[in-house]
Amino acid sequence: MKILRVINSLDIGGAERSIAGNVPLHIQNGFDMDVLLLNGKETFFQTELKSKGIKVFSLGQNNNIYNPLLVFKLMKFIRQYDVVHAHLFPAIYWVAFAKMLSFSSVKLVFTEHDTHNRRRDNFLLRLVDKIVYRQFSTIITISDAAAHNLAKHLGFRHSMTTIYNGVDLQKVRIEAALEKPNLKSQFSNKKLLVQVAGFRDQKDQDTVIKALTVLPVEFVAVFVGEGKRMEICKALANELNVADRVFFMGLQSQVGSILGMAEFVVMSSHWEGFGRAAVEGMALRKPVLASDVPGLADVVSGAGLLFEVGDYKTLANSIIELSSNKHYYDEVASKCYDRAEIYDIKHMVQAYEKVYNQLR
Repeated sequence: MKILRVINSLDIGGAERSIAGNVPLHIQNGFDMDVLLLNGKETFFQTELKSKGIKVFSLGQNNNIYNPLLVFKLMKFIRQYDVVHAHLFPAIYWVAFAKMLSFSSVKLVFTEHDTHNRRRDNFLLRLVDKIVYRQFSTIITISDAAAHNLAKHLGFRHSMTTIYNGVDLQKVRIEAALEKPNLKSQFSNKKLLVQVAGFRDQKDQDTVIKALTVLPVEFVAVFVGEGKRMEICKALANELNVADRVFFMGLQSQVGSILGMAEFVVMSSHWEGFGRAAVEGMALRKPVLASDVPGLADVVSGAGLLFEVGDYKTLANSIIELSSNKHYYDEVASKCYDRAEIYDIKHMVQAYEKVYNQLR
């Protein structure tokens, strides 16, 4: 069985990190699997996969991923595979249309990574979604909340199965043990709030920045990621006079090494299907504080602490309480550590392979 994983790019993000993490494991388990990118720009994850001898194809460098002409390029690829597994929009559309136009018998799988997207607010696109999703033999949702919301949106469940995202806990812990002397000296005597997330509309770095206005000066915010909202966040930090306490680290190849330096790991989002960085923080025995939104709350609730979207005061007060009470800090950190084990990547890989085998 030949399997092709298709995604927009291998930029930073939960879906992209999932591809980078689990494709090598599937290949180790005997699966014949390649990766195809709509936009083939070089990234950490692409370099990592190629270094392991994995075939990574692309439809072009710096493509506009929303160009529908990519469908015709995709048609040439999908004919060579038994299963095509797509991730994210617009990859889901272009893969579905390529199958329809080529009259191919290829089996399609799609992983739904979010609990919400803007297409669901558009009447016309809601109708298109109903057609597109029906082209897939199996739809994998990464949380119960994602499954519930998608079924409500489509009006049918259509062979859905929930498989929690997996994190390579061992790899994160190895990375955390790798010290970065330059960063360690830069943040000497500081207490780090670390958030790993792209600067997109979905994410809410703003609330973390606002929390600094309530927190003592030794607390600083460290953001790992890039995106269109980065400049907005920099402007906000300047406006609130906390720019000297906000650090933008850009893309990082070894996220665990930065999470390992954190006092707290924060996952602040407007909506979130899962929350990979939250699990990574948990795996390092860090207290995780997250927005109380479906999907993300399922991962964190009962282990870390939740705050309402945009409620920077509660976020700051929770951090102060944890900092001033070592017993409480250690208790929350231990609960987070135990919770992370549920999301070990081995469980995800086994569940994905069960889906693939059922399509034989």
